[in-house]
Amino acid sequence: MASIRDVANKANVAPCTVSRVLNGTANVAPETKQKIEMAMKELNYIPNELARGMFKQRSGIIAMLIPSIRHPYFSNLAHYIETRLYENGYKLMLCSTDGQIEKEREYIRILQSNLVDGVIMGVSDLEDAAYLQFKKPMIMLDYDLKKGIPVVVSDHEKGGYLAANTFISSGCKNVIHIGDKELSKVESYKCHKVLERELERADIKCRFVEIKWNEFDFFGYLDIAATILEKYPDIDGVMAADIQASAFLKAALTIGKKVPEDFAVISIDGTYVTDIGLMNMTSLVQSIDQIGDATIKMLFNLLAGKKIAKRKVVIDIKEKKGETTK
Repeated sequence: MASIRDVANKANVAPCTVSRVLNGTANVAPETKQKIEMAMKELNYIPNELARGMFKQRSGIIAMLIPSIRHPYFSNLAHYIETRLYENGYKLMLCSTDGQIEKEREYIRILQSNLVDGVIMGVSDLEDAAYLQFKKPMIMLDYDLKKGIPVVVSDHEKGGYLAANTFISSGCKNVIHIGDKELSKVESYKCHKVLERELERADIKCRFVEIKWNEFDFFGYLDIAATILEKYPDIDGVMAADIQASAFLKAALTIGKKVPEDFAVISIDGTYVTDIGLMNMTSLVQSIDQIGDATIKMLFNLLAGKKIAKRKVVIDIKEKKGETTK
């Protein structure tokens, strides 16, 4: 691999002159700049972006921490954000914590260096102080510290109302909703709390069943769904994240339940998973485009030293009607 010294020798200039061209730190004669650029092209020289970033106090890299790259919502959101960052001259460093607290802590420690310009935090398993002490621009997703760090969230309370109304209109009398109590501090948990409250007001049984979403793949969820449906045969409705909801749908159909006549399914997130299964699922859709755009806009303002209009941005949730509810 060619070095900056190789480029200098090829162009018959000093290495510091090549550095000035790469970093744009001083005027270089047009003919000299042209010789250097031709030498770089002929040698297939690839600039060390990290070294250049350290010189400029800017790396051009944004880190994004997510719970798992296998989770369809986070993988789709990361893809969208990566595309938009690249269009604006930035690269994305994706860090998957797999729900491990020490892994998240280690990533944050590493990212405190000049390695990245800013961080999009899609996880929140650590104590609040770990985020408040972070020295780089940070945007939180779905977790509001209420202490100055900007946050982008979906309107999960609205999602809870939408789901409750759909279960009521579908004639459900005994609903379960699937979640992870360890995530109760994040904004998305509000969907579960509103659902419980509204169904209880309508005199509909509502039971929360805890399943840790990051411990199983689809077939693991399918086994759990079959066990739950066997344990609670009177269940006539379920709300869960996309993959979990898909597993409950398949398990219900396997034991002969008619969907949506005597069993309703509502999925949370509304990713592609809701459209590739046995039936198109009714979903509470989080807008990946709007969440991604709002996150990037806030982050770019912070990087530019500008004030942001609102510290908390709430993105609308919409219900996509499918074949799994009446």
